[in-house]
Amino acid sequence: MSPLSGEGPAAGRDLVGAAAIGALAAWFAATVLSQHPRPEFNRIAVLDGTGALIPNWRFFAPEPARHDFHVLFRTEDARGRATPWQEGSAITPRRPLHLVWFPNRRREKALYDLCHELVAVLGQFDGDVTRTPAYRMLRNSVARAVSGLPGRPPRGFQFVVARHTGHDPGHDPDYLFVSPYIPYTADAPYA
Repeated sequence: MSPLSGEGPAAGRDLVGAAAIGALAAWFAATVLSQHPRPEFNRIAVLDGTGALIPNWRFFAPEPARHDFHVLFRTEDARGRATPWQEGSAITPRRPLHLVWFPNRRREKALYDLCHELVAVLGQFDGDVTRTPAYRMLRNSVARAVSGLPGRPPRGFQFVVARHTGHDPGHDPDYLFVSPYIPYTADAPYA
C-alpha cells in the first residue's frame, strides 16, 4: 500500500477524527437548541432519557420567578395588644462581593421555596394546612424571629405570606395566607 493511495492507518484516523468532530458538533447543536424556551425545541431533549447527555441550562430557569414572597409577623403582648406588622424576611441588598460569596442567598431561596410550597398546597388541599410541612417550617422560622425580639416575650404571634413584584412599586402586594394565632412559649420546640 502506498501512502498516496488514501488507504491505511492515516486514512482511518482521519475518518475517526471527522466522525468525532461531527458527533460533537451535533451534540453541541442539540444542547444549544434545547435551551430555547419554546416547547417545540424540547423534542430534542426528550431523546435523552437520562437528562445528562443534553442538559437544560436555561439562563434564569425553565420558568423564571416574577415575584418575591415576604413573610410578615405581628406579636401579642401580655395585655393582649397586637403590634404592627413587621418584616420577617428581608431580602439582602446585593453587593459586588455576592458574586463570589453569598451564603445568605440559601436562606432566601429556602424561604421562597417554602412560601411557594404553601401557596401550592393552599390551591389543592382541603384539609388543615397547619399540618403541612411547609406551614410548620414557616411557623418555626417566624418563632425564631419572634424569640430574638427585645423586651418581654410575647403571648403569641401571627404571620402572613405576601407576594409582591418587588421591582414595580405600582402594584400592591397579594396577601396569600394569614396564619391562625399561635401561642408563644420560649421553650417550645415548634416541631
